[in-house]
Amino acid sequence: MNYYGAKLQRQFIGNRRLYLLCYLQTRWVQALESIADGFVHHVRQIKQKAKVYAQEGSYLDWQIAATDVSKAAEVLHLFIDDRIDQEQPFGAVKQQALKLIAAKELESVCLFLNKQKRSVEEAMWQYYDQRDNLREGLLRQLFLCLRFEGSESTLCLAAALGQAQLDLSAQRIISEENINSRLPFKKQSSFLQDEDGNFNPSRYEWYLYLQIPDRLNGQLTLPNVIKYRALDSDLVNRERWRKDKAKLLKQTQLPKLVAEPNELIEQMSGDLEIRLHDVGEYLEQDDNRNIILRSPKGKRLWRLPTASKKHLVNNPFFQQIPTTGVADVLRMVDRDTQFIDCFEHVLGSQPKSRVHEYDLLAILVGNATNQGIYGMAQVSVRTYDQLSTIQANYLRLETLNAANDNIKNATAKLPIFKHYNIQDDVIHASVDGQKFESRRETFKTRYSSKYFGTQKGVSAMSLIANLAAINARVIGANEHESHYIFDLLMNNSSEIIPDVLSTDTHGVNHVNFALLDLFGYSFAPRYAQVGRVINEMFDVKQDKDQRIQLRLKKAINTKRIMQHWDTIQRIAVLLKERKTTQATLVRKLSGYKKNQPLLGALTEYDRLLKANYLLNYIDDVSLRNFVQRALNRGEAYHQLRRAVSNVNGDQFRGSSDEEIQLWNECARLVTNAIIYFNSSTLSQLLTSFEYHGDNKRVQIIEQASPEV
Repeated sequence: MNYYGAKLQRQFIGNRRLYLLCYLQTRWVQALESIADGFVHHVRQIKQKAKVYAQEGSYLDWQIAATDVSKAAEVLHLFIDDRIDQEQPFGAVKQQALKLIAAKELESVCLFLNKQKRSVEEAMWQYYDQRDNLREGLLRQLFLCLRFEGSESTLCLAAALGQAQLDLSAQRIISEENINSRLPFKKQSSFLQDEDGNFNPSRYEWYLYLQIPDRLNGQLTLPNVIKYRALDSDLVNRERWRKDKAKLLKQTQLPKLVAEPNELIEQMSGDLEIRLHDVGEYLEQDDNRNIILRSPKGKRLWRLPTASKKHLVNNPFFQQIPTTGVADVLRMVDRDTQFIDCFEHVLGSQPKSRVHEYDLLAILVGNATNQGIYGMAQVSVRTYDQLSTIQANYLRLETLNAANDNIKNATAKLPIFKHYNIQDDVIHASVDGQKFESRRETFKTRYSSKYFGTQKGVSAMSLIANLAAINARVIGANEHESHYIFDLLMNNSSEIIPDVLSTDTHGVNHVNFALLDLFGYSFAPRYAQVGRVINEMFDVKQDKDQRIQLRLKKAINTKRIMQHWDTIQRIAVLLKERKTTQATLVRKLSGYKKNQPLLGALTEYDRLLKANYLLNYIDDVSLRNFVQRALNRGEAYHQLRRAVSNVNGDQFRGSSDEEIQLWNECARLVTNAIIYFNSSTLSQLLTSFEYHGDNKRVQIIEQASPEV
């Protein structure tokens, strides 16, 4: 919910209170989710650090023990030293031995001589003991803010967590009588107990914290946190579903949801069997250049050649045209699309005026190039205060999205646009993330040594359809891109509606095939290791006539799909109603185990679609090339988008997640404006050449890309 105090002043007192309650509820939910995410992050981080510490410590301990063997030899010599009185107590001899080598070092030498290493688990628990300040100062405070519920397999754990919260709130320590000694496995218990068999309260608290992160996949739930609450809590209420099921399904306007499930699944299953037979026949061909199946040393390897990934550079065509400055480009695009009119004043009551047109263009360029309004004020006649006021009044995510839609919709109406289709009458889109470093830390910025070195950054995901970015979203660099693909599609507000969506491997999980199919989209990912994926799905056998038989390694459980089609419908209706963000729900669906009761049918349906797609991918070289071309276009957009932001170091400087998203939307607008400007130029040339019947030049224009 976007909260603007000035708007509330014009509302009735009842509406004001309602808006404020909604605002507080939203912020409370966001705060709880941040607390839960922070707890999970810190626990996983401390576990990883403990493992590294233990492995390094174990190796170092082993090395030191090797060098201390000579000291151990001196200890052994005490047993044969004639100068030692035989009547002397053993304790005195022991004290003399410990003067030669410390007890811990002697223990390490004993392990070394016995060819044993000190337990890594023991070293990890020693590391946890050293981090009690973190446990008491941060983790405990976050833990006490959360409420846990368990599933059938974690009821004891949930009860132990609840009791621990009561004890820690009351006396800042878990009492011995409330420690569940049967909860840890026998191997784990040895590290939680002292020599007398009593549980260490501090280690038991650590043990409880360490159990939480990996069980927040449906085994443990947080009922007050949307991201981690039970899936059944998100679905349509059972009573409402029983009464209004037919009405709800009809409102979705999704043909597959209202179809008779038995007929639908039997037909899809039958089509899959036919495809298995056809592709098996295809693999029998002697002259098979599209897919090669070999079996050296008894192993079968798949190789699927595709169109090579082109390195897209400036189109030579545009080098013949005079260069136009970005400010002039934006003015010309505004002349055709009137996108500036989308920037309405925050109060809403102000009459539409273009008095701030040039200021808005300066702000858009400043944010898009990562200079910000401060940097723009330094190089223009506008003051920082002036630009800051105009930005606060006119630039919001909703106004930027509306302006982007204006430009994209105008692009779709140009004569050249239909020639951007990869397939005839089909809009083939792609989704990919682009990493950007951030100068300031926000909640979404995360470390990624591969992309940012020692710095933090974010990932800007873009939905590209026919060379234009029709939707975008900034996510954390640690988040999985596959969780946001459906969200980008469903929240696309432009008139450009994709039919097929391609991603790389990062866009794949065990529900996206099913969800996109139910909502009328075709999912066509490109797998980085497609041979491994095919081998996991299919088995290649030979019949008695040595003919290739292609079979599923694990049969599709069509009976489960048909029996639980009602659950699939409930999930789809929930996504359609948008009461929970699609990204949150897809993250939850993809994070659960495949055999989770509520997801069993959906994952089997996903496997059915995935198997059919892989067979088409094997059989159809055109499909593979279409997928590659769609992803190439995404890369071309990223190159242009990167060129825009590179003006000022290619780093976001936003002080909050909202500001980073705002800057990303400004960059998307400028990039889309450049694409429109070039497409408009190509359209004028195309129209002229078609009018004069110059077919040769028409073909050249049709193949030119507006992403220079």
